[in-house]
Amino acid sequence: MVGGQDKKILIVEKQPNYTQQLVKQVMFAGFSPVVAVTGEGGIRKAIEHHPDLILLELDLTDMDGLRFVALLKEHESVQKIPIVAMSVVGQMKAAALKGGCNDFMGKPIRMIELMANIRRFIYGAPVAPIKSFG
Repeated sequence: MVGGQDKKILIVEKQPNYTQQLVKQVMFAGFSPVVAVTGEGGIRKAIEHHPDLILLELDLTDMDGLRFVALLKEHESVQKIPIVAMSVVGQMKAAALKGGCNDFMGKPIRMIELMANIRRFIYGAPVAPIKSFG
């Protein structure tokens, strides 16, 4: 993805292995990752860096991911940033979307799904349905 270098993606994730994987994928795609390991840190970094997209683990150590979304929406300067929720619990999708997230990805995150969400939310690119083989 050419021209993504000035675009920032905030990753709010408590698990170091997932954080590392997401940072690598975001950088590989040409974007600048900003990382927070807590909800409070994520809100601070969102206000400070104004990312173009937030990847949010719903099960944070200091607060529920949906609480993070509610608190973030209280800040006018960052309330329109798209948020893609992530969780190993697939049943969280409906709650995440109802709670203000723009999309949901089940863990483990597939690179093709991550890139599709980045293209859609940062560039407004249409996303073709992801087909499963097997």
